[in-house]
Amino acid sequence: MKNNVKYPKAVLDELQFKNEHKQNVLNKIKQQNGEPRLVTKKRASRKVLFSSITAAAVFLILIGSANLSLGAAKVAAKIPYFHLFIQQEEYKHAAAEVIGDVANAKGYQLGSFELSIPDKEVKLGLRYSKSDYNNIKGHVEKNVNKALIANNFGSFDIITKRERVIVPEKEDPKVEKYQKESEALQQQIIDYLEKNHYQMPFPVEARINQFERFVYVAIPKTETRTEELKHFLDTTTALYGGKFKYRISKINMTAREQELRWGKNNIISILVGGLMANKEFKVSGFSYSFHPLPLQITIKTSVDSSDDEAKDIAKRIEDEINSFIQTDDITKEVRNDPYEITILSKDKKKIN
Repeated sequence: MKNNVKYPKAVLDELQFKNEHKQNVLNKIKQQNGEPRLVTKKRASRKVLFSSITAAAVFLILIGSANLSLGAAKVAAKIPYFHLFIQQEEYKHAAAEVIGDVANAKGYQLGSFELSIPDKEVKLGLRYSKSDYNNIKGHVEKNVNKALIANNFGSFDIITKRERVIVPEKEDPKVEKYQKESEALQQQIIDYLEKNHYQMPFPVEARINQFERFVYVAIPKTETRTEELKHFLDTTTALYGGKFKYRISKINMTAREQELRWGKNNIISILVGGLMANKEFKVSGFSYSFHPLPLQITIKTSVDSSDDEAKDIAKRIEDEINSFIQTDDITKEVRNDPYEITILSKDKKKIN
């Protein structure tokens, strides 16, 4: 369904930033209690609205018009890197919403999508036959760019490529039957757990298909009724035929509660995206685990441990993560949570 929410006209009018505004913006973003932010308003299509003009100004001036990297923008603005990264992602999301509105209104068959604020570039995959693609690509490029300009994102290079047309497969009756049985079994297990006051740290899973019959249930580490649960599963799954495999996990609830706190504002996703987006950090991999405590964050880099810059890069990464967790608004609930950061070189040696 198309979301018809548009940016307020007053906001769009004020997004016309000129040279005389630059110093005011830079002064504004240095204020501790007045840092510009974008806020998201959850609707059917998660339309992003600007709550103030200064947040957009940061990117029009520091990222878009100046063509700077986030690292350079961080130095210019003197605010934490991850704070800038979050704003960039929200800015990109707002631009993506505009492109989505154009596609919905014009009926474009979009496939892959990639948007770069620093490069002022949008890459779009179009799912059309060769002849239809040749006829429509010019219209797509023109209308998408026109909409971005109209919404004050400025002019972008719109690059299109043809992608394979996806033809929906016919639903296999067996697959539909397996799906219904899986959902029915899963609900029976949930009903039993709720009726008997079991805590469910993680969602129940029940899979029935041509390859497996599997059930996953997570319960607190302190739960003593494991055998009763197994008996119930034996009795209930027998109604669905075949032999089932069970996985009953005993969960440390303190660790799970921490995991939920970090997941509330997608903190781990922000760390991953921010580190991967900054080429200066030379991050090649990221892994984490909340179980067992404390939270373990492991970051792989592409530098050798013998490189002169290895320890400096590791320190910058660690400092940025710690600064983000200790200062950003969205991390308030996790600041007292224990966590350990391990940064590895290309040759798998710890460099922090």
